[in-house]
Amino acid sequence: MITPVITLEGSPAAISPETEATLLMIHATATPIPSPTPWQIATPTTAPINLTPKAILSVNPFTGQEIRDPSLLARKPVLVKLLNWSRGQRPLSQINQADLVFEYYTGHQTNQLAALFYSSDADQIGPLAPGRLVDARLTRHYQADLVVSTADTMTKSVLENTLPERVFYQGFTPCPGICTDPVAIGGQTFANTYAIREYAEDQRTPGSVPLFDSLKFANSLDTWDEDALRFTCLYADFSVMDWRFEAETGLYHLWQEVEDENGELLLQPAYDSDGNPVAFENLVFMMSNYIEYTTAIYDINLREGDPNQQAIFLRDGKLTYGTWFAETATDPFSFFVGGEPYPLKPGRSWITISSTFSRPEKVDEGEWDLWFKLR
Repeated sequence: MITPVITLEGSPAAISPETEATLLMIHATATPIPSPTPWQIATPTTAPINLTPKAILSVNPFTGQEIRDPSLLARKPVLVKLLNWSRGQRPLSQINQADLVFEYYTGHQTNQLAALFYSSDADQIGPLAPGRLVDARLTRHYQADLVVSTADTMTKSVLENTLPERVFYQGFTPCPGICTDPVAIGGQTFANTYAIREYAEDQRTPGSVPLFDSLKFANSLDTWDEDALRFTCLYADFSVMDWRFEAETGLYHLWQEVEDENGELLLQPAYDSDGNPVAFENLVFMMSNYIEYTTAIYDINLREGDPNQQAIFLRDGKLTYGTWFAETATDPFSFFVGGEPYPLKPGRSWITISSTFSRPEKVDEGEWDLWFKLR
């Protein structure tokens, strides 16, 4: 019998509407959760400034890959929320076409995803998920438009106040921008980023086109801390994101729990709806301060301007300890080791926003477990 991991003791007290409005103002600085003693890693001495060159117009700053049409970079990214739970919502559709994917905890020992499309696009990305508080932060950091299925009243207020004319909802964005399948074939909702961009151009006030600094990329890695052929993030023993490096592809392939015909859980490779394995060149685990309002409502204090936030980087079957950083609320995340930019492998990155209380445990040679913990 599967036994869930107990994340919290008790439930937070209910909050009044007045307190709720005060707490959830996105510009307010939330009280940070004290961090435990970190593992020993090199730490930048000062906030890294001007360490990365401006993006070359023929290279995607988030993947380090050349693109055939530089005009694809003269536009805003689109951030699309995706369901990973319930298990019946899987498989994901066209997730591999995203430049970046963000993963974070959403309560009840589950997670959600947000896929960023910049030079790339997808015509059926989904299934679409509801908006969460941290989506406002991520959207601002990447100066993007946000696509969600719905949002609760509190979250919608934050999204509308901080992202005017930049949020696209199911039911208010016509198909083919956001389309829902008939119930008879699942009733799932999908987004078309091509159509979202066209709809925004026709129906929304034009915004400024962002110019991003490029992350650092290198074809090979000179130094690292540990081998990592498998790295597993566990929200519970029934909620698993298991990454396995395959030398043949040079990618980390995702495995997830599935239920067999006898009701037993086992891990199997994750595939998208087209039958392609979900696989990425880079994995990044950002240790962050989660803010808990209720057991189903969380925000994340991304501590802009703090260069000393811990991170774990994985590429080519190698693990490196480092730090992550965002200078302001409208700058993308950057990654460092010893104060110098960490060289990502050219390609796509899966970024998990973990907690400051989560620590990797080496369970075998080249194999690691990271249990997500709020306390």
